[in-house]
Amino acid sequence: MAERLKNLLLLVLLLIMAGLLALTFFVSIQGSRGGDRLLQAGEEGESLVIPVTTGPAAQPEELAVLGPEGLFLARDEQYDRLYRQMEPLWQEALGSAEVLEPVDAQAYLALLRAPGVLLQYHAAQPMFLLRAWSGSEHLSEDLEVSGLALVGQEEAVLLLVTDRDGGRWQAGTAASFGELNSLCASVETANGQLAGQHAAVPVDQVLTDQVGSCASVRTFASEMTGRSELSQNLLGLFGMNAYLTKVYPTADDSLVYVEGHSTVSLTPMGDLTYSGEGIELEATGTGVAQRQTDICRKVCDRMRLLWQQAGAGGTLGLEEVRFEGERGVLRFSLHLNGTYLERKEGHWATVTVENGRITGITAALRQLEIGDSVSMLPTLQAAATLTDGRGVVRVRLLEGDDGVFAPQICFVTEE
Repeated sequence: MAERLKNLLLLVLLLIMAGLLALTFFVSIQGSRGGDRLLQAGEEGESLVIPVTTGPAAQPEELAVLGPEGLFLARDEQYDRLYRQMEPLWQEALGSAEVLEPVDAQAYLALLRAPGVLLQYHAAQPMFLLRAWSGSEHLSEDLEVSGLALVGQEEAVLLLVTDRDGGRWQAGTAASFGELNSLCASVETANGQLAGQHAAVPVDQVLTDQVGSCASVRTFASEMTGRSELSQNLLGLFGMNAYLTKVYPTADDSLVYVEGHSTVSLTPMGDLTYSGEGIELEATGTGVAQRQTDICRKVCDRMRLLWQQAGAGGTLGLEEVRFEGERGVLRFSLHLNGTYLERKEGHWATVTVENGRITGITAALRQLEIGDSVSMLPTLQAAATLTDGRGVVRVRLLEGDDGVFAPQICFVTEE
């Protein structure tokens, strides 16, 4: 009898152990599927998901207001504050815009008057993406947009569009004239003017007529490079399970993480590279434009979370989108309150997508420290020295040999 009870107890313990092993294996497999699982938030045991973008993935490089006192170009903290105030208005305008109609250059320039806001991008953006970010389902336009303007026209708001080739377009919108007028009236100063019929820059180029300032920026390795290993959160972004991943150091002190056919490498400076069979994005769009929009949105969500989790600085923005069939390449820029940081080589981040899956990522993850301010001549004077070529005048932060990005007035031409 005692022997039978002993065997029965042993059998029960074996069954419990088998159950625990099965549960552990199940949880591990669930944690390594596709990268869209819930991510464990460290010691507190909370869970978080990849956030959904509610606004555009690309912010304008130039943001100006046409107000009762004249033209005001926003910089630094003023840029951030004005952008947050203006964004709902222009999203409403884009989302409700009617069919775009061409407008000639003289008529376009005549429409640029108060009240109005003017946005010009660091790089041309697909119109269907701008529409989608504003909640519109009309994604048929093939235009690549370099600039937008909202102007008051007979108690209504008119949308003006400038395409990559300099073509001008207009469309009526359902945006509030009262909100536009109130926003522009709240800006009680002016610091610039439109270029007008200048030989080298576009007629709607915003040129400052006062001495300004811009701070330099020093870069450091991102916070995560100081840790002995990548967190479970970060590995989860690449569809990798921290419990199944193998870690290898390299001769240059980089760390390489391997799980199956997926590999993540991280240098001491914070240069990250991912390659693998792919991170499933689960794009649900039916048409070509809808599917590409869905892919872009989910890639941007994932990259912004990567920036946040890595402790990297600046605001990441979509700069270039190129699709050839089911293969796409998305490149990202980086800015601080609208002032863009230009690397000597490469982009701040590049993502390759094939058949709805991310198969490659490169990212330069850096902390940013604001340095000394540098006085900047009015860009009106800089433009006056230009006689040849065709481009735009921009204030940008250019990378130096010592890791410092110094402000410079640049003449940017189309490559």
